[in-house]
Amino acid sequence: MLLISLYGCVGLIGNIYYKWEHKPVILSFNEEPVSVWEIPFPAITICPESKFRPELLNFTLLSDQIFDQDAVRFDINDDETHTILSLLQVCDRMYSHGEYQEALKSYKFKQNIVRKLYEICPGRSRDLIFQCRMSVYPCRDSFKETVTDEGICYTYNLIPEREMFRKDYMHTNYDYYTSLHSSSNWSLDEGYKPEAELRTYPSRVYGSGFEAGLYMQLRMPKSYDEYHCREALGFKVLLHSPAEFPVISRKFFRLTYNHEVTIALKPQITSIAKSLSNYEPSRRKCFFSYERKLEFFAVYNQVNCELECLTNLTRKLCGCVRFSMPYTKETKVCETSQLECAIQAENEIQLVVAMEGITKNHSTGDHCNCLPACNSIEYDSELTQTKYDYARSFHLRYRTQLSEELLEKVANYNFAKLAIYFKQAQYMALRRSELFGWTDFIANCGGVLGLCMGVSLLSFAELVYYCMVRPILSIRNFKKIGNDNAVMAVQPTGD
Repeated sequence: MLLISLYGCVGLIGNIYYKWEHKPVILSFNEEPVSVWEIPFPAITICPESKFRPELLNFTLLSDQIFDQDAVRFDINDDETHTILSLLQVCDRMYSHGEYQEALKSYKFKQNIVRKLYEICPGRSRDLIFQCRMSVYPCRDSFKETVTDEGICYTYNLIPEREMFRKDYMHTNYDYYTSLHSSSNWSLDEGYKPEAELRTYPSRVYGSGFEAGLYMQLRMPKSYDEYHCREALGFKVLLHSPAEFPVISRKFFRLTYNHEVTIALKPQITSIAKSLSNYEPSRRKCFFSYERKLEFFAVYNQVNCELECLTNLTRKLCGCVRFSMPYTKETKVCETSQLECAIQAENEIQLVVAMEGITKNHSTGDHCNCLPACNSIEYDSELTQTKYDYARSFHLRYRTQLSEELLEKVANYNFAKLAIYFKQAQYMALRRSELFGWTDFIANCGGVLGLCMGVSLLSFAELVYYCMVRPILSIRNFKKIGNDNAVMAVQPTGD
């Protein structure tokens, strides 16, 4: 029975230890709901599929000079060469493989690629955004040009660049974006500052529903429609956290011309209990912002970490990085002929991470180690779409009030409408908390020992006493008795 009890104790305590070591955290609903004005409105990045103004260059003619050996030859000056090389970096990936890359190896950049993309882009934000309001406030001027992997895009509600990047470690060739504000009143870990007003930065809404959200109309001249560089028409739209730098090619939804898209948001908010700060990140499966320092980003989140990891792998494999990636002064920007290598780096990093997840092997040095942030916010969305012909509606409504010239001008544009709002006023947030801590571990072990062996805390005290204290006292008493007997033996008797 003693052996059976010992075996049962060892087995049960082993199970308790495994649970304490590998499953100490539980993800549950928070006790209190979160109101929509406690979280920021998502950052919105809009990228037009049209990448250039046709009046500035003839893409088909210039590309034929590079790729078509049978085309009529004529001299291309350096500026035209640099323009087509810059544009090919944001065209469809067809130009990043095979014979296209071979044909591009004899061409090198001689100018700043981002500056050239700015020169040929369809226009500034006011040219593309026809109308915009956020609740009752105009937001047309709040969209700022942003350098992304899709070229020049337009972003709203992103934290300032100096809070996003570690500028001291980066190049000074260009800024990735600008901001209307020098600082923000919100962070992932702390939320909005107590002194932040209702109308603050990053922006937040005052309630739920269509009228409290963002509404905008986008436009693009019909003459900008072009199917050679990019097959699709319209806009790519990405909703993301204000602390995440946009990576459009990974996830987006399309906003096509003559359509209206309405997005109902349902945020997923995750926080963490302070009691988990003493746990290793591998046990709680997330990083606090101060634990994982990134080389280029001042804000840690999973998206920023993965972008930096991809940047480092691209630099390792290709000896360069893409223009949209953060990099140091010593790093080269990839030539257009090196895009195939950059795409290979994207595929390889996905393969490495996937294999490590399947085999549960984290011994390699190439993995990203990009755990989620312990405090995070994601924006799930429900989309609805309908047809929207602004030019026809405008003509029917105002044909008797406006001139034919103005009506014709409106008819020469493609329009699209976008509306974004929170579906509800309050949401239940998720919270990582301690499921099995030291107290639970000791209590469970004590319960097993008490059940199988009749052991309690006093039993351990008795065990220590009988195994250590009592033998020492017995030896000391034995020596004392021996010394007393010796003394009595040598003392003279009274006779």
